[in-house]
Amino acid sequence: MSIKALPEKTVTAIGSSQVLTDPASVVKELVDNSLDARATAIFVEIAVNTLDVIQVRDNGHGIAPEDRQLVARRYCTSKIRDFADLKGVGSKWLGFRGEALASAADMSGGLSVVTRVEGEDVAVGLKIGQDGRIAG
Repeated sequence: MSIKALPEKTVTAIGSSQVLTDPASVVKELVDNSLDARATAIFVEIAVNTLDVIQVRDNGHGIAPEDRQLVARRYCTSKIRDFADLKGVGSKWLGFRGEALASAADMSGGLSVVTRVEGEDVAVGLKIGQDGRIAG
């Protein structure tokens, strides 16, 4: 399923206002994303001060080119389309509200995402601004 913005009614109903509050919550959300991407290997790198670098690398399925512009936009997700879809979340996904990367970008002032899907010869690097929009 591609990444789409959740309708405002759904956002309100599920309370998608969670904001990452510390480095541990960032790592947890990034690992959740890796697992949701069906990764079988996940590598975490954290700077000694837990602020300068938090990097999670995996061998998951990557982010499709058509989804990349929404990857860090608040309330954009590939997991659900409306509130009724929450019935199916259960054991399917760890994250589904479209908050993790948006919150990480906001909290850090921006972030980098490197992704590659099957069939692409090289990975694509995305520079994400604090507002969750692609800046380069």
